[in-house]
Amino acid sequence: MQWDDEVDVVCAGAGAAGLAHAIALDELGGEVFIADWGVAEHNWLGTNATDECTRHFFAEMTSDLGPLHGQSHDVGVPIRAVPSHVPADSGRTVAPFVGARLREWAAQCLATPFGYLSTRLPDWSATTVQASDGQILEVLEIGALSADSGELAGSILDLLTTGVADRDIEVHSDHALQRLVFEEGLAVGAVFATPDGPMAVRARHGVTVTSGAVQLPEIDPRSVSGDILRVCLVGQRASRFGRVEVLTSEPPAVSGVACHARGRRLPANLRETYRHSGSWRCGKVHGYPSLGE
Repeated sequence: MQWDDEVDVVCAGAGAAGLAHAIALDELGGEVFIADWGVAEHNWLGTNATDECTRHFFAEMTSDLGPLHGQSHDVGVPIRAVPSHVPADSGRTVAPFVGARLREWAAQCLATPFGYLSTRLPDWSATTVQASDGQILEVLEIGALSADSGELAGSILDLLTTGVADRDIEVHSDHALQRLVFEEGLAVGAVFATPDGPMAVRARHGVTVTSGAVQLPEIDPRSVSGDILRVCLVGQRASRFGRVEVLTSEPPAVSGVACHARGRRLPANLRETYRHSGSWRCGKVHGYPSLGE
């Protein structure tokens, strides 16, 4: 196949999660191609792709979640409390592989325009933290806001939009995802429909599918505590789904914990190899791989 461009990660969707991934990749020294396919619909997971294998891939990723049209949809940014001085115990950071837990997580990510799906598990190192509800999470901090930043979702999008602009990362407008490209069971790129015709972009480390722009509520009625609100990419071990969240402290009795990423660099062999997180052949995949894949 002839490629028009080649990068480390392709982001299909320029909503919050797409912009956050672009910033994260740039900070790690990687190259990213981010495509803006317009205003998001409630079900952002590329279900309108015309390519049969791409549709089958998305369907298999969500096959155990029930009909996507039946899901609730929340345009508010997810907020999570992470207590201070209680990092995930280094001896207990690997949460048990529980299919029900990962299915619930995938459904939560799909129900928000701040969610994303990566075709392979992320290559970057993230910090493992334990939230106040006991969940073990993998987080990568993108930026921070003060607690008095005003309307939260709008402030986050402003932060991410500014971050992308400051790094001179181009957002390619009017690029609708046409299909994913697979080689030997791995997603190695994407083809976009553009005003100038199809554009094929090779991805050395997979494709991340996210929401496009979203109509935000005028007022977010929720309030958050803590002086600093940390805007992070949040995932769970063994899941390809994730979302942008605000991590904040608990009430004043317990202060916040920073979610700084460890090892903020891409693997030395980034441009030569892929991290194989389980190959996929049309019709054989799940939203979460077996442990060790």
